[in-house]
Amino acid sequence: MRDPYLALDNEAPEAPLDGLLRAVRRTCATINEETVALESGAAADYGEFRHRKDLCLLELSRRAPALVNPPRDPELNAALHDLKDAIIRNQKTLRCHVNAARQVSAIIMKSMAEEDSDHTYSTRAAGKRPPA
Repeated sequence: MRDPYLALDNEAPEAPLDGLLRAVRRTCATINEETVALESGAAADYGEFRHRKDLCLLELSRRAPALVNPPRDPELNAALHDLKDAIIRNQKTLRCHVNAARQVSAIIMKSMAEEDSDHTYSTRAAGKRPPA
């Protein structure tokens, strides 16, 4: 497999701006794909999404020197703005899923605690029926 960071002998090296733009777009696409999967409720391999996002972060960090003196490139600025929006939307969606998981966990824990209780102070233990 070819290393995307190394040019082949018959290829010209990629311009830093082009590589950065490609990395930003790939990161944005990966994040948007995960967000769509989360919003649709479809079964997805979230470990794979994490792995792909890790690779995107690695690529962006390798290309970060191109941002030391960022060029005034409208295409790059638009891609970075899209990436920012994608990250914000993804965070909101992930937060919603985490909160839902917490609520389900709390319900399960409460149910388990009630099941483990010896019902000493419950209305059933005193021979009383709960009100209808």
